[in-house]
Amino acid sequence: MNLKTKRLLGMAAYLLLIFLPLIVLILFPMPPGRDFWRDFSVALGYVGLAMAGMQFLPTARLRFASDLFDMDRLYKMHHYLSVVSVILVLLHPMILVFNNPNTLLLLNPLTAPWRAQAGLIGLGGLLLIGVTSVLRKEVKLGYDAWHGLHDLLAMAIAVFALIHIFKVNYYTATPAMTAVWIGQAFIWAGMTVYIRVLKPIQLLRQPYTVERVITETPDTWTVVLKPDGHEWLDFNPGQVAWISINRSPFGLHRNPFSISGSAHRKDELRFSIKALGDFTQSIPQIQSGETVYVDGPYGSFTTDFHDHARSFLFIAGGVGITPIMSMLRTLADRGDPRPLVLVYTNRDWEGVTFREEIDSLKGRLDLRVEHVLE
Repeated sequence: MNLKTKRLLGMAAYLLLIFLPLIVLILFPMPPGRDFWRDFSVALGYVGLAMAGMQFLPTARLRFASDLFDMDRLYKMHHYLSVVSVILVLLHPMILVFNNPNTLLLLNPLTAPWRAQAGLIGLGGLLLIGVTSVLRKEVKLGYDAWHGLHDLLAMAIAVFALIHIFKVNYYTATPAMTAVWIGQAFIWAGMTVYIRVLKPIQLLRQPYTVERVITETPDTWTVVLKPDGHEWLDFNPGQVAWISINRSPFGLHRNPFSISGSAHRKDELRFSIKALGDFTQSIPQIQSGETVYVDGPYGSFTTDFHDHARSFLFIAGGVGITPIMSMLRTLADRGDPRPLVLVYTNRDWEGVTFREEIDSLKGRLDLRVEHVLE
């Protein structure tokens, strides 16, 4: 099965999970239908909630998904679908009020029945998670604080939304719809346990230690790691990993970086990092022997997924050379004979990372390099 077919099947499975409540609503025996707008609002609410819940999947860094889809695209899809889910869920009460103004009585938290209050709490959490995600920098919310708030709100939304659905108990009174939402809840809970418990336990068992830190340019360094009591990380050149240095793997904050070393070097793991923020500026202070946890590898940006290619053109800017250096080093270690062209842009000659090594790789590869300084 080729990559395109696998991607189509993956997308179909994801869409099936999102639209499953709607499919069951249409195909399975249900209680007598109510007026169109009421049922339409329920359908939008069901799809919006299922879509919000399934946002665990693109961000869980599941290996099979990251091998099929580019990580940047997965996170962009997560962002856009999250916004769509908020809109769909918000339309649910708006349509109900438009269709029957008396529904406004259910929006009063002081007098509304518990089924309506649970829905209001879930809706409020969904709006809050959307606003804080889109406007995180504008409201000056730190990443760790936002991440913790994001997780707490996600769990609250799931719990209160399910309470709302089952307390209303109209369509969920049927076995088919009950099974759908119980299944959705199991997926949400399972992904939470995987992300927050099982994966950190796995990382805890496979620590790395810092061997040395190499200065590449005045603001770019390479952190060289070695495995501590376990087998080497098997990765494809150009892939990415999330790392946490001297932090518990159960913590919220990990930083994603492309692997810069050769996939054939079994004695070390390299990450080349440019000073662009608080964490990256602290790289020179990292000491040998410090503990690092590595969550990866992930991503489909690699020459290894294109064995049929007769040649490669690489285009990089600044520290964006990092994954390409991993590919070039790996191709050199393999003795790959294919013609390669690297177009590498930087502001000035002094800022060209790996300048000498790139020049030396010309002797090991059929490599032509075009530097663009601007």
